[in-house]
Amino acid sequence: MTTSAHHPLRSPRDYAAAILAEPMREERNRLLERCPEEWRDRVKDYVETSFQKLKAYREYIQGRRRLAEQKPPAAPRREEKHDIVNHPRSAPEVGNARLAELRALVGGFRGQ
Repeated sequence: MTTSAHHPLRSPRDYAAAILAEPMREERNRLLERCPEEWRDRVKDYVETSFQKLKAYREYIQGRRRLAEQKPPAAPRREEKHDIVNHPRSAPEVGNARLAELRALVGGFRGQ
């Protein structure tokens, strides 16, 4: 246990940190047994909460990895096809009649 060699365990958080840093389960159990009786419940709570947070974080990262590996869906194709080059022309007489109406509304304009 390298944590206690450098830093004496003086609080429940110190014990929880030492337990969380230990990779072996048996050693974690021994550290919990060495913990003072009045702190043991609090230390258990800290350790369980930390393990739950770590588990949730690992699940989150795993989900992000799965999403990163998936291919994004293809964009929907447009069904309507607007051809700009080959648009139908309107009849010139219809356009000229509309222009004449607009000129009459403006008034006083004398065309050629």
